[in-house]
Amino acid sequence: MLFFLSTSLRAENFAIGFAHVDLNNPYYLAMEKMAYTQAAARGVEITVLNAANNQVSQNKQIDALLDKGIKGLIVNSVNEYGSMAAIKKAKSRGIPVVAIDRPLYGDYLAYVGIDQWRAGELQGEFIVKHLLPKGGNIVMLLGIPGEPATIGRENGMLNIVQHPKFAGKFNILGSYRADYSMELGYQKMKEAITAFGSKIDLVYGLNDAMALGALKALREAGLLKVMIVGIDGQKDAYDEIAKGGQYKATVINNPAEITSRAVNLLVDHIKSGKPPASNSVITGTVLVTQENVGQYQKSDALF
Repeated sequence: MLFFLSTSLRAENFAIGFAHVDLNNPYYLAMEKMAYTQAAARGVEITVLNAANNQVSQNKQIDALLDKGIKGLIVNSVNEYGSMAAIKKAKSRGIPVVAIDRPLYGDYLAYVGIDQWRAGELQGEFIVKHLLPKGGNIVMLLGIPGEPATIGRENGMLNIVQHPKFAGKFNILGSYRADYSMELGYQKMKEAITAFGSKIDLVYGLNDAMALGALKALREAGLLKVMIVGIDGQKDAYDEIAKGGQYKATVINNPAEITSRAVNLLVDHIKSGKPPASNSVITGTVLVTQENVGQYQKSDALF
């Protein structure tokens, strides 16, 4: 039996679907909210299904959306390979697919999101130039293994700090899977503190939710000099960066912008029948530090 979380907005025009990876953090929740908002603004019905990070469930949910009679599909895939068969099925039925947040393998209309690899590189460059110019010990909090954001954000950063010109300067003390969850970020940081304590110079969280969880654990342990960086541009991270404390930087990954652009691209294509101007829509991948955080802080932001 198939169980999923489903909500719909009804309209007279046509229906689209959104196969969402999860709703376990504020970023994904902001995407869901904007999907409803933008679909309503365009006068279409949308159904959002939560895969809860399970690829088998997501593929079944895509089948359910196709059977529902949708005219287009947005996919935030659990992993880049796992949804290939489902996307192929959509293509065979003439249903255009837009990949959102995570690039996919398969025949889809377009990808909308940031450059995940570049996001990691930006943090790596900031670390070696400004935070640890003499080198240091780093703890990494990782997302879900094998999915594109994890691969890009992890390896983009490692591509910088493990470059031969920095040989021997940077030591990765440990890498902990925390699934982009603040609570898991907190728990895994406590494990890292038990293992490494004051040896830790910096924590790199592959998203702000995990990094904010790590910040809580570090404060509880009295490790107030350990620096933290993340990715996503969560408003709580902006607030910490603005204080000039331990939280040093994030990279913008605006869920509202990404989702609204994906909905508009898909609806425009369905209505016009014309392909988009580009099949890769890369939104701003921008490093945010104390120097420029004031440009991005918005008290009413969804995320």
